[in-house]
Amino acid sequence: MRARRERALAVAQRLGADGVLAADVSTVAWLTGFETDIESGPSPFALPPLAVVTPDGPPLLVVSEDDAPRIPDDCRACLYAGGTVEELDPVGGAIRALELATDGRMLASEPSFLSTTLASVLRIVDATAELRLVRAVKDPDEIDLLQAAVELCDVGQAEARAHVLPGISEIELWARVRGAMEQAAGGRIPVLADLASGPRTAETGGAPGLRVLTDGDLVICDLVPRLQGYWGDSCATLEVGEPAASARSKHRLVADALERGIEAVRPGVVAGDLDQLVRAGLDYPHHTGHGLGTSWHEEPRVVPGGRTRLEPGMALALEPGVYDGDGGVRLEQVVVVTEGGCTILSNHSLEL
Repeated sequence: MRARRERALAVAQRLGADGVLAADVSTVAWLTGFETDIESGPSPFALPPLAVVTPDGPPLLVVSEDDAPRIPDDCRACLYAGGTVEELDPVGGAIRALELATDGRMLASEPSFLSTTLASVLRIVDATAELRLVRAVKDPDEIDLLQAAVELCDVGQAEARAHVLPGISEIELWARVRGAMEQAAGGRIPVLADLASGPRTAETGGAPGLRVLTDGDLVICDLVPRLQGYWGDSCATLEVGEPAASARSKHRLVADALERGIEAVRPGVVAGDLDQLVRAGLDYPHHTGHGLGTSWHEEPRVVPGGRTRLEPGMALALEPGVYDGDGGVRLEQVVVVTEGGCTILSNHSLEL
């Protein structure tokens, strides 16, 4: 993590700042290891965490007292009152803590993640774009964490494949899939997902519902679990019963597109060019791919016109698809850019 902090401080130095004020929760996690609870939503007792990183010492987290037990060992904290029997004032508490933590220094920050009230007491320069790009290149320990998260995806995909049967509902299937991933993780984890069947697959996916699977259904299973602060991602399309000829045809188109993309990944490739190569002959309404890390969608964005050049250490989830009135097919694998091409982290079946 020290190397990540040094790279962030180099950004601050180039911008004439004394340090970094991380305001995007994904950047906070990247610099400190402090994870935000995504399931409870915005807290009524506290603002999102902030982190001050300077050359002078360990990072300083600005969080409520409720979060004190979760502060990493190599970080300090500037705390304010959280859940209390007194009158709640998370904004005022955060401002006072932030003023102490920043001590009037000019800091490179991410102002779009700060309220105008907080920003008004700070001296900041916008480093959002620069920090996103340095976050995109992963250190070796980050790649290990991504691999572990992707292995949870493999567990979930295997569980889905084992239970895609007529008579099971989407939500029942999802309960099995999530349970298998959490069993493998050893506890509760945040998980995002598309798990949609039949005609719902034509709309690219969606959250699991009460629809019951029947013979001939396609099922899109896109799993995005977070483990130790890093997100995995994977997608398979499954068939209930024997695949129809139309499903096999769509599946082959998507599998070929994914293979084209993986073969083309190497340093220097422009994200928009990669999108064009994979998208050729297909007409899907979403991105071709995206970066993975402490956010489940980050740079590089593989979209039309994307300008980021791939570099060794970047992690990409590539996910082309085909969607029509008979249903949709999407396949996704995670790769890491290497000096000579890429390494595939995913190991789940892509068969129908």
